[in-house]
Amino acid sequence: MISSPIKLIGLDLDGTLLGTDSQVHEPERTALQQARQAGVAAALCTGRSPLDSAAHAKAAGGVDWIITENGARITSAAGETIYRHTMTPQHIDILLTLCETHGVEPSFYGEHTVWYGAKCKAFFDEIARIRGSVAVDLNHFCYVDTPEQWRALSGETIFKAIVYGDARDLDAWLADIQQADIFEAEASVFCGLKNIEINAKGTDKGTALLHLAKHLGLTAGQIMACGDSDNDRTMLQAAGLGVAMANAPAHIRAIADSTTETNDNHGVSRAIERYILQQPGA
Repeated sequence: MISSPIKLIGLDLDGTLLGTDSQVHEPERTALQQARQAGVAAALCTGRSPLDSAAHAKAAGGVDWIITENGARITSAAGETIYRHTMTPQHIDILLTLCETHGVEPSFYGEHTVWYGAKCKAFFDEIARIRGSVAVDLNHFCYVDTPEQWRALSGETIFKAIVYGDARDLDAWLADIQQADIFEAEASVFCGLKNIEINAKGTDKGTALLHLAKHLGLTAGQIMACGDSDNDRTMLQAAGLGVAMANAPAHIRAIADSTTETNDNHGVSRAIERYILQQPGA
């Protein structure tokens, strides 16, 4: 049995639970399941969609909750959604207008579909070239290629957008979208390629993780969160114990309570062993 007060683990996926090969490795799977057997709830906390996350949850041996789209919704292992924070038609209209102005293009994460266009496809193709493998499973993606089709999506339930384009165009677009003051906007880099993740204002992983803790009757002090990127910042700060990966940039490590090993050196399993399972030498 453990004596740690931690009862909920929030785990980012890319750069954290997943190695650079985008796989869950055995030490992480073992440590996570040992923590769950000891009564600690496990939540994936990711910018991905539920469909993108499900395979990783299974590879990890199972989790109790999945927080997706940077905190826009919380879904149980049984598929029940207990929290959602979506964009409004106003968000979509402003976002698309600014995309047209700056020559960039979004993808939209809906209830069961991700709508994407040519710039997103080019981004995926380049990642596949860099990594030497297919970047994303497009089975639940729907291609959009006209302004009219994009505008028609304002009537859909949209949890998150990602904007793609040349870096200079993205910087100008980001400056304008931040002035609108109704969005959460974070620049992100994957495989050296830049994009910008967008949610409705007030949507973030920290807020969602605290909502889940309240739902479970827990306090912030009973949460451990592990992450490596800017969109993990809020949950590292919200959790009683925020653990940054050694592969995180310096400004993320600086706000965390502790730093563990890199994602390829089993940083998540080491953090679980040290702070939850309390294994000597972890």
